[in-house]
Amino acid sequence: METILAGKLNQVYQFQEFSGSKIHERHLSNLGLVSGVDLYIVSKQVGQPIILVFKGTRIGLDESIAKDIKVIEKDFSDMSRWTSLDELKVGERAHVVKILGTGALKRRLMDMGLTKNTQIEIKKYAPLGDPIEINVRNYELTLRKKEANLIMVERVFEEC
Repeated sequence: METILAGKLNQVYQFQEFSGSKIHERHLSNLGLVSGVDLYIVSKQVGQPIILVFKGTRIGLDESIAKDIKVIEKDFSDMSRWTSLDELKVGERAHVVKILGTGALKRRLMDMGLTKNTQIEIKKYAPLGDPIEINVRNYELTLRKKEANLIMVERVFEEC
């Protein structure tokens, strides 16, 4: 068991327990963070709150609270092949397996054609890496790196 602070981005974890104050524990359980719930780390930057997604809810937690959240890494045999869209190289192909965003952002990405099992290809990156141009359903789409980070894909390896 590890704390959520030791976790990695875009990895699925299962909540085990909260070892902090009872007030915070009750508040987190009222939000739906109870033992056995799967959660993702969407954003983890120094000096910023850690952003978690669970049960369709996105919350930001201060380090003082996050250090008391105990989780275990969820083991999915095929999930180890998943990566976020922004980690692909130019010319690589992949298909969408999951969109980690919630609410309006998730709907917007899906409206643009980024749905489960849709094949995509990385066309090019801007000089500083943001935005990313991809080919989806025979049209060109440009995404911010922040949006691409929320799209989980599985690489497609072509046979020669």
